[in-house]
Amino acid sequence: MSKEVVAILQNSLTENDRIRKRQLVAFGFAFLATLGVLYWIGHLAGQAGTDLRTMLVWIVIAMVAVICYGVLALALYINRTTARLLKTLALISGEN
Repeated sequence: MSKEVVAILQNSLTENDRIRKRQLVAFGFAFLATLGVLYWIGHLAGQAGTDLRTMLVWIVIAMVAVICYGVLALALYINRTTARLLKTLALISGEN
């Protein structure tokens, strides 16, 4: 491979690592947010005078948090797979 292609590949690997770090922080935040919302729903359910509308709103918020958590998990998996592919390409390009 030419030097330009190798440089682009190395830049892509660096960018992938930078994005992975941000995704891990977002993943941790989404996990804590999901736990917090579920804890709050449990707290509201324990109160005798809780309005059903309030519970439904918090349940919808919990569903959105869980969906975001799942999307971030998928993004981390895709990013890890992309990193492996780029590293494989870097190894192949280094051998030639």
